[in-house]
Amino acid sequence: MKPDQATTDYIRRVLSVAETGKPEWNPGAVYVYKDDNRTSPPSQQVTLSIGFTEGGGNLRRVLTRYVDNQGRDARALSGYIPGMGTLGKTLAGDSTFKTRLKTAGDDPIMAQTQKDCFDAFYLGPAFKWGDDNGFVEPMSYPVIADSYLHSGSMLGFLMNSFPEKKPAAGGNERKWINDYLAARHKWLKNHSNKVLNTTVYRAQCFMEGIAKDNWALTNALVMNGTRVNPVA
Repeated sequence: MKPDQATTDYIRRVLSVAETGKPEWNPGAVYVYKDDNRTSPPSQQVTLSIGFTEGGGNLRRVLTRYVDNQGRDARALSGYIPGMGTLGKTLAGDSTFKTRLKTAGDDPIMAQTQKDCFDAFYLGPAFKWGDDNGFVEPMSYPVIADSYLHSGSMLGFLMNSFPEKKPAAGGNERKWINDYLAARHKWLKNHSNKVLNTTVYRAQCFMEGIAKDNWALTNALVMNGTRVNPVA
């Protein structure tokens, strides 16, 4: 059962804290991290606001939609779209591009485009996966959505690392979520990419919430030290 609108808004705010440190993300925030895992070791890439990465392809998709929506700064950004995300190339060192991204963040069309893309790229697929696999607990959905946002999907090798079945296959939902979080936490903590080691707080947030029996998401979650209250 997919989350209702209030729960969806809450999940969006929790994930915003995971990515940006704030419940409401800044559409003009631009980050450069050495976390493009298409190369070994990982290379630098541009990330826009709440997880739209250059190497992952979603930055290009956001800018393409922004241009299609005739955003104020569409012309200034359109020339960067061809070739964006090509392996071995990055705009991480292009100060002009990063400045233009930041400037475009002031455009309401960019803010709305990002919200629409976040729901389409991350929450939509995550919620469908959860619904298709029989998950009904509200807490299950931020766990699933965070995996889509942070890793692009529910990672098969993590799901295959423990025996519990998904609820649609007759398994215990709460045990499955607990086992998945434990596997994800262990993987992040021990990953060879040191950047990922620092993101264990994501799994810890949900593990701590479960320890407090917050399956219904009626109480606050603490993501990386920031308390996020449910939508009243």
